[in-house]
Formats: sequence, structure tokens, C-alpha cells
Amino acid sequence: MFREGGGGMKESRLFQSPHPWALLLSAALLCAPLVVHAQTLSGVRVLPHAGPDYTFSGWQSEGPVSAVQTVPLDLGDQVYGATLQVQPATSGETYRVRVQYETSLGLSAEGPHLDLTEWKHCVSDWQVAQAIDVVSFELPTPTSEQGECFPAYTQAELTAAVHAYARNAGDTGMAERWLDGLRTPPLGMSQTTLSVSPFVAISEVRVKVEVLRTGKWIEVTRIVFAPPMGC
Repeated sequence: MFREGGGGMKESRLFQSPHPWALLLSAALLCAPLVVHAQTLSGVRVLPHAGPDYTFSGWQSEGPVSAVQTVPLDLGDQVYGATLQVQPATSGETYRVRVQYETSLGLSAEGPHLDLTEWKHCVSDWQVAQAIDVVSFELPTPTSEQGECFPAYTQAELTAAVHAYARNAGDTGMAERWLDGLRTPPLGMSQTTLSVSPFVAISEVRVKVEVLRTGKWIEVTRIVFAPPMGC
């Protein structure tokens, strides 16, 4: 691997550092797919929808379409059954949309609620949305199983999660107020004790837009719709 010459040993070409132009070319090749993906869509929107069970006021992306964007939903807004439309930068490509649901556990006090969205979750499989045409897709409605799924937990785990929530909120006394309502039977409630019950709800609706390139589906953007869990 080494040869003598001139009074010393020279490093074999196999171990020589690559030329600067080669490094630049490699970086360009690595970054090229990311640039292409960012430029694939000029916009994404979800049309207003009024169905028998769910309504949605509509939404549209602003500016360049980012890889991931989170969209908080207003109370009463749900994207179930609504039509998502992609706005391609160039025509002729094939798109698909897939949807995933994540549930979280909350505590309800007949109005006020505490949402433990940073705790345990149940996450559904990705579900393909029905294509209406080449750029329009109907977002599916979750089944009761998808909307009510939640992993098993112990009372000790729930207590720890509520205390963690209270610490992050800067109100440690909040934890005991909620936990007292869980521990106290309704007949023994005082006027100052909350009547608390746990519930499960969908806390994230993840929508993945993909484009077909050389026989493979490539993710273009992911939109996370975050519905309010309680009333």
C-alpha cells in the first residue's frame, strides 16, 4: 500500500483526502432530494366541510410547504370526511394521502379538563385516504376502536403523570385538586371538590402526503391536526 521514494514514504492514493469538488458534489447529491421535495407542492388545503356528524371550517397552507406543520383546530372543527387537495408545482405526478390517529387520556370535571398529551398514547396504523381525483382526497373518519384505544395504566402511573403535568404548568397544587376528584366517591364530594373522570380522545390526526417517484412513495409533507380533546 505504500511505496518509497524521494527520501520518505508517500501516502497511497487510496487514503488521500477527496478533492473539494468531490465533497461539494456529494453534498449536492444528498441535499437534492430534500430540495425537490420542498418544491413538489405549491400548497395544500382542506376544504370546508359540513357533514351529518362533523364539520370543518377549512384550512390552507401559507408560504412554502414545510416538511412538517402542526395545525391546532378550533372547538367543533374536525377534518373527518373533509376533502384535502394538493396543489402540485408541476403536473403529471401521482400522489396519495395516508392518515394516522393518536389518542391521549384526559381528566374531565364536567367542563374543565386536563389533557395528558405528553403521556401515554395509542397510535393507529396508517390508513390510505380515498382518492376523489388526482389531487383531491377524502380524509377518513376514525372508527370507534381507533378513537377509544388506549394502553393499560396503573393508578400510580396516572398520579405521576398528573403531578408531572402540574409541575410543567408551574402549579403543583393543581395535581391534588384533580386527583382528589378521582379518589373521592361522588356521594362524598364537597362543594370544593371536583368530580373527575378519565376519558380518551384523539389528540392528533396526522396526514401524510406522498408522491410516487421511481416506483417508491416518498413523503412530501406531513400535517398534524390537533383537535381539542374536551368541551
